[in-house]
Amino acid sequence: EFPLANGPETTIGRRDPVTGINPEIDLTPVDTQRSISRRHSKIYRRGGKFFVAEEIGTMNGTFLNGIRLETGVPTEMAPGDEVRCGLVQLVFRAD
Repeated sequence: EFPLANGPETTIGRRDPVTGINPEIDLTPVDTQRSISRRHSKIYRRGGKFFVAEEIGTMNGTFLNGIRLETGVPTEMAPGDEVRCGLVQLVFRAD
């Protein structure tokens, strides 16, 4: 379980102590094959809706319900949707 940041945006990625990158959702422990970029994708909160977008430079893709997202284009998510970052599969839940 990975909670969203309190603000309007939450970065998903992996930690890099050398560059100081610390995403709000750090998938380093579950990304054993290093398939996730340091700044892989973002979840945006706009009112009562949530969107996910792939960040520029992501190598292994971000997928929503099996469909690859276009880089930089926020796509609306609903509770129960599957988000895959590289090889790591997540399920989006909202209160």
